[in-house]
Amino acid sequence: MHNLTHSGSVDAGQEITIAEAVAIAGRDRSTIIRWIGSGKLTPVRKLPGRTGTYLLDRSEVERIAGVAS
Repeated sequence: MHNLTHSGSVDAGQEITIAEAVAIAGRDRSTIIRWIGSGKLTPVRKLPGRTGTYLLDRSEVERIAGVAS
């Protein structure tokens, strides 16, 4: 299954949850949410529902967090 990223390209298996982003970046959940709110991190998409989680591009999280991929 392929996932459509925010840039419109097709990428396989690169969507991650906020919890996964927390583990990869080594930052608090509130920091990841703040990055989304400020536009520093752009979600790939939001799951349905009022409380649906954001899905993020793994490589973008790694880049912003300064993690070697």
